[in-house]
Amino acid sequence: MKWTNRGNENIPYKNIADMVKQNPAFCIYGAGQFGNELYGVLKKFDLFECFIDNSVEKQKSGYNGEAVISEAQFWKMYRSPKVRPFIVIAASAANTRDIKENLQEKGLIYGRDFFTFKEFINKVFPVIAYFVFGKTYVNLTQICVTERCSLKCKKCAHGCYAVKADHQDLTLEQVKKSADAFFSKIDYICEFVLIGGEPLLYRQLAEAVEYIGSKYRNKINIFSITTNGTIKPSDRLLSVCREHDVLFRISNYSKQLPRLERQYSILSELFNENGIRYSLGFQDSSWTDYGFEYVNRNGTEEELIKVFDSCDTPCHEIRENKFYFCVMARSVAENLSKNVGEDDYIDFDKLVSSDWKRELLEFILGYSQKGYLDMCNYCHGAECYKYPIPVAEQL
Repeated sequence: MKWTNRGNENIPYKNIADMVKQNPAFCIYGAGQFGNELYGVLKKFDLFECFIDNSVEKQKSGYNGEAVISEAQFWKMYRSPKVRPFIVIAASAANTRDIKENLQEKGLIYGRDFFTFKEFINKVFPVIAYFVFGKTYVNLTQICVTERCSLKCKKCAHGCYAVKADHQDLTLEQVKKSADAFFSKIDYICEFVLIGGEPLLYRQLAEAVEYIGSKYRNKINIFSITTNGTIKPSDRLLSVCREHDVLFRISNYSKQLPRLERQYSILSELFNENGIRYSLGFQDSSWTDYGFEYVNRNGTEEELIKVFDSCDTPCHEIRENKFYFCVMARSVAENLSKNVGEDDYIDFDKLVSSDWKRELLEFILGYSQKGYLDMCNYCHGAECYKYPIPVAEQL
């Protein structure tokens, strides 16, 4: 979306924020991974009511120390729409579809009475945070501490296969400045990620974790490191990650690279021994080809705005004072020498108006000076799912 009245644009879901002021309660439909991520955000803002899950075992034991009720119990407890909490579906794609249809059959309206996880966490909650609490919130932001990687994956979404081994990483001071700039403007984030390349190649990763964790952990729901699992963390890194409750997200490339299966077992044992949270991705997952190497739309402004609006990526990046809407657009433009998009960010140092939080909210929701990114010319965008490719196929 192109800014036409910066700081005073039409904000979607503002009516939901007005309704939340009258009825500040949300039930999470799904006591699992997505539900757990959303729980931390709603709990922080005192908006959590309960979990809904039809697992009898979870209803008996609870989840995260909270009550878990069945859908039937939900309808008995909240017959009146005046007191009925909003519902956010936090489930797999297939289950989300079934739950959505079920709730609509019972008379609830999608986008008013209930929401899906992705829509809510990326679009609805930033609006609620601003209009109800006067806070700035974003779902996901990353610091790319290094573009170097221990693998050479074809179709890497960051173009890291083109990065040489002697490529200059961010300095620790740059990492600190990035975190300082980000948290000077953002009050709370669902997930803050240290990523690469392969972030464990970054020699000062432990120091970066220590700095961010000690200063800003109370502003972060999930503090994570995304790794391909090829490198064993140092004892120092393990120590600071345990201290600051860092989650390791391990990408599972063992189907393409069977040798990594043993490495993942070693890492799992290591993390368990050290009391560190981790998750291992699914082996049978697939990648998508974004088309960076061969797509060239040469699109008009109208066409590129349409590409950008339909894509709606949640993967933001902070790099010193520059807040990029799409981390891949920035990294691929540099790593593949596209030499475009140099100005495709919002400068946190220049957010100085009396209502800069409103401007930032608009940017988070997809407004910008041009209404698109230069890299949209070289990306399949929302159509990328039509181009599945093997995971981590090596050059």
